Amino acid sequence: MIARQTAKKTALSHLMKGSWVKKEGMEPSFVTTALGENISRARILGTVVARFDSEDGNYSSVTVDDGSDTVRVKAFKEIKILEKLRPGDMIDVVGKVREYTGEIYMIPESIRKVDDPNAELLRRLEIIKKIRGLKRAKEMVEQNRSKYSNSEELKKFLTDQGIEACWIDIFLNTKSKSATSAGGTPEADKNSLRKEILKVIEAGKDGIVYSALMGKVKAKETEIESVINELLSEGICYEPTPGKIRKI
Repeated sequence: MIARQTAKKTALSHLMKGSWVKKEGMEPSFVTTALGENISRARILGTVVARFDSEDGNYSSVTVDDGSDTVRVKAFKEIKILEKLRPGDMIDVVGKVREYTGEIYMIPESIRKVDDPNAELLRRLEIIKKIRGLKRAKEMVEQNRSKYSNSEELKKFLTDQGIEACWIDIFLNTKSKSATSAGGTPEADKNSLRKEILKVIEAGKDGIVYSALMGKVKAKETEIESVINELLSEGICYEPTPGKIRKI
């Protein structure tokens, strides 16, 4: 029997920019994020920005925006779960992650309207904490892998350092990567580009539109987009409006 997967709190940018992994049989498919996390059930917090209802009443969807990206939450036949939602509602959604013709979307299991104005900030802080934890777990696993004869000894050492076991498990079976990023850009160059992009973003009091950012940074568009996606995924920046980025 396959265990029910935990619903993981995540930023939508992590989910929507991740890679879809299709599994066979009863094993759940999932999104692998840039941080290495596999998500088959997600918990998201955001604002409803649009809704759609089919004429025959057998399908409804709402589009949810959390400031980093958007996702469609879809209900087929059992549409009652979405019927009271309207644009402007802030909602906390737990659901299964699905993919169809390249679109990542969610099938809701539970939805709760949120009235607390601090809920959005709290969730963002929770995600930032997780991002930092995942990065530390990856770094510590790679630094100490060769010092221990088996995974359990390494895991015990890392948990004693205050790293959560669920974060350690993600990287225990992952081979150490080279000092080159997935896009082929040396890490030193990428870090320099990252600093330059952050400096440009911070110079704008209310953020900066992407077209202006592209014009001020001397680098390939694909390299700039890669860094921007990382900044959004890590919770360092967000999109106050579509097409605009701002530092938190």
